[in-house]
Amino acid sequence: MTDPTDQSREPEERPMKYLTVVECPVVFPAENEHGFSSKDMLPRAGVTAGLESRHVRVLDNRITAVCIWNSEFLAKRFFDKDWHKKADDVWGDAYQTRFEPIDDASAA
Repeated sequence: MTDPTDQSREPEERPMKYLTVVECPVVFPAENEHGFSSKDMLPRAGVTAGLESRHVRVLDNRITAVCIWNSEFLAKRFFDKDWHKKADDVWGDAYQTRFEPIDDASAA
């Protein structure tokens, strides 16, 4: 039996959360061959595996979506090569993405 107050053991390492930021123009389905809006290109809470939260801001015809993921693997699985190909088709060079690990305190 282990003593829960025993501080001599090393703390268990928790996996890092992962942050993604997508900045893109507002685009409507009729404006591209895929029929996607900008919102369609973003991960959806409750649908996309590993997505913990998504915060979206629209300002001056641009969308900024900040997403927190359970892991880097799941974030990069969503934003894969196919996603970037579609993003290039939908937004051209008018979008940018950022990926970085974050700790639990930053994710809160």
